[in-house]
Amino acid sequence: MTAYMKTPNTVVEIPFGNARLAFEVPADNLAWIASPNPSEPIADLRAAVRHAIRAPIASPALPELVRQCGTDTVLLVDDSTRSTPQSLILPILLDELNAAGVPDRDITAIIALGTHRPMSLEECADRFGRDVVRRIRVENLPTDPAEFRSLGTTPLGVPISVYRRYLDSGLSIAIGNIIPHMYAGWAGGAKMVQPGISNAETTAKTHLMAGPRVYEILGEVENPVRKEMEQIAVETGLKFIVNVVLNREGEVVEVVAGDSIAAHRAGVEVARKVYTVPLPERADIVVASSHPADRDLWQGFKAVNNSGMLVRDGGTLLLAIPAPEGIAPDHPELMRMGTTPAPQVLDKVARGKIADGVAAATYLALDRTRSRVNVVLVTENISNDEAAEIGLAATPDIHAALAAALKRHGPHARIGVVTHGADIMGRFS
Repeated sequence: MTAYMKTPNTVVEIPFGNARLAFEVPADNLAWIASPNPSEPIADLRAAVRHAIRAPIASPALPELVRQCGTDTVLLVDDSTRSTPQSLILPILLDELNAAGVPDRDITAIIALGTHRPMSLEECADRFGRDVVRRIRVENLPTDPAEFRSLGTTPLGVPISVYRRYLDSGLSIAIGNIIPHMYAGWAGGAKMVQPGISNAETTAKTHLMAGPRVYEILGEVENPVRKEMEQIAVETGLKFIVNVVLNREGEVVEVVAGDSIAAHRAGVEVARKVYTVPLPERADIVVASSHPADRDLWQGFKAVNNSGMLVRDGGTLLLAIPAPEGIAPDHPELMRMGTTPAPQVLDKVARGKIADGVAAATYLALDRTRSRVNVVLVTENISNDEAAEIGLAATPDIHAALAAALKRHGPHARIGVVTHGADIMGRFS
C-alpha cells in the first residue's frame, strides 16, 4: 500500500450543478481549498437597488436621463449562463422607471446573448420573473445580420456593429454582475454591449485579441480588450448600468449604478475583495468545480482557465462539470479544430479558413491551459472520446480521476481544491 493511502483523509465537497460532489483527499496532500471570500449579503436588497439607482455614480439620475433621452427604453439583460439575480433587480428598476415617467409599454428587455443560444419562453419566465415578462417585452437578440448596424471601427480596428433596436432607443440600461473574466478582465459594465448585443464579427475581433492573453487579462480591469468594449459601449450610446457583486452563495453584497465605466470600476473594487484569493503555492493537482458555469463546456472554459492558472506546469486539472448540453453546441467549429497548434489556428482565421472567430478565440484560450497541464473533465455528459477530440480526457468518476492523478504525480503530490472555478482569481505572493 502506498504511503499517501495511509494518511487520514479529508472529505471535501464542491458544487456540482444543483447538487454537491463529495470526495476524499489525503490530508497530508491537501495544499489549500480556494473559494470566494465570505461576504455579508445586503440586508435590504430592494432599498439598496433603489438607492444605487437614485444616487448614481458619475451620471444623471433616471428622471433627468428620461428628460434628455425620452421614454423609449431598452434594458440589456444577461441570460441563464450568468448569475445576475435579474428577477430580483428588474421589478425594482421597472418601478423606478415608472416613477421617472417611463410606462411599461415603452420598455423592452433585450437578452444580450452574444453568441449564446436563444432562451425559451419558460426560461425567460424563470430567469426574469413571470410578472416582469407580463409587464414588458422580453426579446432574444436576433441572429439576422440585417438587424445590426455598422458604425465604423475602433482605433484598434474592431468593427462596431450592434443591434439596431438598441441603437434606436432613447434610454439604454445594462443590468449585470461583476466577476473576474478571462476576456474582459472583469465582467459587467460595457460587456453587455460587446459582446452582448454585437454581431459575431465584432465579438470575434475582441475575443481574438483576448484569447491568447487570458492569463494576463484575468482580473486586470485596465486592459486593451476592455477598453475596446467600453469604447464600443460609449460610442453606441449606453446610458446607464445597474451592476451587482455577489458572494459565493449567490447573494448580493453590493449594488452600483450610473456611468458604464465609473460605476463599473466602483463595483470592481468591491468584487476584488470577494473573488481574489491569496494562495501559498501552485498545486500539482487541482480539483475544481465549474460552478456557476455549468451548462456546457463552452461556459466551463472559464473554469478551465481560471483554475488551470493555479496548477503548476505539467500538473493536472480535474474539472467537475455537469455540462448537460455537452461541449460547445453553439460553436461546433471548436470541435473541428481538435488539437491544431495555436499558430495554425491564427493563420487559418487570417486566411478565412475558420468562419467562427469566437470559437477560434475560445480554442486559443483553452490552449493556454491545455498546453501546460493535463485537463480531465469529471462528467457524465461528455465521453472520453469526445473530450479527446480537443485534447482533454473525461470520466464520470471523481474518485478514479483523483486516484489516477495521484498515481501520475506521486504520493507527495500537492492537491488544491477550487469550489467556484468560473469565478475564482488566485494570486500568489
